[in-house]
Amino acid sequence: MTDSNQPQDKFLQSEEDPTINERLQQAVRAVIDQQLAEKDPPDALETFERLLEEGFSEAEVYNLIGQLVSLEVGEMLNGGAINLPRYQAALAELPKPFAEPRAQPDED
Repeated sequence: MTDSNQPQDKFLQSEEDPTINERLQQAVRAVIDQQLAEKDPPDALETFERLLEEGFSEAEVYNLIGQLVSLEVGEMLNGGAINLPRYQAALAELPKPFAEPRAQPDED
């Protein structure tokens, strides 16, 4: 008896190709670098600098912003579109929901 879910289950159990993951990470980083260089949207650079000031490492900041870029790309792949207001609002909320805020160095 053939299970109709078999192809999906097989896919879910397959090993992840590290070269694909690395290329995706490089592509997301390139998007972030372009946003920072062009200051488009300006919220990306503001968020990047704010998170660094809050004590996140550069790698952590790329990861946090990269999560949002990935969500927007996922929307595109699912037939949607990049939603700039949603992306900007999510940038303003970082590091949540992906990490806890860090204390400001000058706070009591």
